[in-house]
Amino acid sequence: MSDEPAPPLAEAPLGPHAPSAPPEGARRQRLHPLTPLLESFRFLTAAVAAAGIQAFTSRNFLFAIYIALAAAVVGGIASLIALQYRGFVVWGRELHIYGGVFTRSHRTVPLDRLQSVDLARPIRARLFGLAQLNIEVAGGDGTDARLAYLKADRALALRSELLAIAGRPAAAQEAAAEAAASEEAAADRDAGLLVPQVTVKRLALASLLEALPVQITALLVFGTAFAVTGSIFGFSTVATTLWVGFFAPALLGYLQSTVAAVNRFLRNGRFRIARDGGNLLVQRGLTDTSHETVPVDRVTGVAFDEPVMWRSRRWRRVEVWTAAVAQQSATAVKSTTALPVGDPDQVAVVAAAAVPDLPSVFDVERPPARVRWRMPLRWKRTGAALTERAFVVRHGVWVNTHVAVPYARIQSVRVTQGRVQRMQGVATVRAMTAGGLGHDAVAAHRDAAEAVAMAAELRDRADAAAARERPRLS
Repeated sequence: MSDEPAPPLAEAPLGPHAPSAPPEGARRQRLHPLTPLLESFRFLTAAVAAAGIQAFTSRNFLFAIYIALAAAVVGGIASLIALQYRGFVVWGRELHIYGGVFTRSHRTVPLDRLQSVDLARPIRARLFGLAQLNIEVAGGDGTDARLAYLKADRALALRSELLAIAGRPAAAQEAAAEAAASEEAAADRDAGLLVPQVTVKRLALASLLEALPVQITALLVFGTAFAVTGSIFGFSTVATTLWVGFFAPALLGYLQSTVAAVNRFLRNGRFRIARDGGNLLVQRGLTDTSHETVPVDRVTGVAFDEPVMWRSRRWRRVEVWTAAVAQQSATAVKSTTALPVGDPDQVAVVAAAAVPDLPSVFDVERPPARVRWRMPLRWKRTGAALTERAFVVRHGVWVNTHVAVPYARIQSVRVTQGRVQRMQGVATVRAMTAGGLGHDAVAAHRDAAEAVAMAAELRDRADAAAARERPRLS
């Protein structure tokens, strides 16, 4: 035992400082007065639609007018009350957000851990010149804070202020430049894009081709079932039964599929991606526009999607995962689209920009042939490989997906083996990234000896890559 005295305690605890509330005299900044009404836009639309249907069916238009006036008065009073308790304060290196009427809330966002501040402009907000800020911090659960709604110029100024406090001058300059430039002048900035802007024709065709296989398959299944059962039990009886039990829900599913394809097209319209220093800057949207910032040093994985109807055209979609996005729940948005559709050259450029020296084409090795019966449709399109830069896995049937996880972003590696796998002598290797919920790279049904060797090699490469990186992503 050493006789040396213990070192003195630090004057303050080490690690992140505890959040402190602003003083009582701190001026709370308010959101725009239209915020509560815009946030209840869907409810108001439903109320107006219900009133319209009532007026049409009963021919009582006066009643519909009364309902609309009552909804307007109640909504206006509720908005005034809600605005008195909603606002935010930038105090020191923290952002404090207040809200709630019956249940008060006070959220503190540490700007030292700020990852990105994204600007979004839904169409209902654009009509009034408003915007919202989506704020993400490292280690957070998805979008940690949302400021909606603010005047567009005020939102851009606040975004620049928050990024400057967080020590991100390059991004702050980008935000200031964006405030000075109008959307009509966006074509003059095409020279700084990583790839040319995705054309409307290509995006529309890609959205249609991606949704087509599922819809055609459903039509064939229902059509065959109707023809067979109708010939046996009579078409009139089967038609009535199928309409109530199958066709009506199927029609609803078709409408949802169509709406999803249209939303995908509208969300990625006018897609642009550029790189500014250590950030990927993504702008997109036809009706709802968004300006997203993806820090390259926080990218934990890159996914390359190839829907079945895109393969003849060699199109692929590129999505990136970041440390904050990777911790969202399974029902939340899981990634950021870095390229909605592109040819091989464009995919290669975006992949290298997201993760330096990352290729876009991979040679993966399939699982052993003895496990083919477990995945008869997926076996040929399942595989894994340890490349020079990343751990790559492949999976999917309708959508062929390659997932590349840089070694420096792997936090843990696990080998699992179920009872049937143990009988077959195979195991599954799972590489988990920061936060990693739903974003693990999984090499399924590898030979048991190969799985153990692969896991050991992954740990060695992850430790070596993390040792070369400063600071390490947590």
